[in-house]
Amino acid sequence: MPESDIREMVRQANDRWNAAFNGGDAGAVAALYTADGAVLPHTHAVVRGTAAIADFWAGLISAGVKDHGIELFDVESEGNLAYASGRWWATGSGEDGNAVRFEGTIVTIFRKQGDGSWKLCLHTWN
Repeated sequence: MPESDIREMVRQANDRWNAAFNGGDAGAVAALYTADGAVLPHTHAVVRGTAAIADFWAGLISAGVKDHGIELFDVESEGNLAYASGRWWATGSGEDGNAVRFEGTIVTIFRKQGDGSWKLCLHTWN
């Protein structure tokens, strides 16, 4: 697959991820990961598997995190894997209850599935 097609696949995957998260649907977010996918938050233990990933994102959604976005920087691929980096942001409430913007860098790895679709197999950020 040409790199431009891989980049478009990642861009569309990010759009689906943001739409699911911002729509409050942790199950739809988790469905974007492989069954053995891993989320590596810098403040928690590794979160692995569809149910655990859904629970993790549900916790952030219920805590009021919203307006998530991703700016894509670089995308590369080799075989059935695609690697992407970028910048993410979201809003939530600070300890004082006022709105706070969170942001940082993000790295995602996608694995091509047997049906030709691509799913996240690793997701980490700071």
